[in-house]
Amino acid sequence: MLAFYGGQAVYAKGMTSSTKDELQGKYYELKLSGIEKIRQYFTSYDLPASNCAYLFYHALTPAEKKDYAFIRIVIEAQGESTTYDFATPELDRVEQAMAVVVPAVDALRAGEYDRFLSFGNPLAASEQEWQQDKPTLVAAGRQYGRVKEFSLQGFETMSRNFGDGPHQLIRLAGVLVREGRGTDFSFVVEPAAPAQSKFLYGFGFSKQASQ
Repeated sequence: MLAFYGGQAVYAKGMTSSTKDELQGKYYELKLSGIEKIRQYFTSYDLPASNCAYLFYHALTPAEKKDYAFIRIVIEAQGESTTYDFATPELDRVEQAMAVVVPAVDALRAGEYDRFLSFGNPLAASEQEWQQDKPTLVAAGRQYGRVKEFSLQGFETMSRNFGDGPHQLIRLAGVLVREGRGTDFSFVVEPAAPAQSKFLYGFGFSKQASQ
């Protein structure tokens, strides 16, 4: 994690049971400092904090994941301290989302844009509307080079209402690493969707948090 962001980290364990806290129980805290330079890539620390929590959680053993109620990220920068708490069930859903999105990344790596767009859920847009984005995908490939991998740099959870009711979605924000220059990119997916299903609810050439 420090290799990704630089700076320094202090690790601590804790327990909270106060009714004033939204999340309660055993937690692991990571206090980060000296990472101010990442603000040139993000409008706030929200996405980097979420990525730090995910990277830490993803590295835990299955037993350790069950041992904590949440992961706390504290970012100290420019004389201020900001705290972010991420419940472990939420981080588990991000792991699911990262697994679900693999076929979409594989399709982009192969330059198979029709296959990529075939994962678009018809509740979010019609097949014709999904296909309208194909020229943008083609142009990006020609300008910046073949996609090699997707590098996650943060996430956010969101609830969206469609024709069949509310859906709990995850927005995976990061960068498509390419043979030429990488491009910011985000996937909006349903983490509980079966493999090879219509799991994609949106995408875009941006990694900034939605408003």
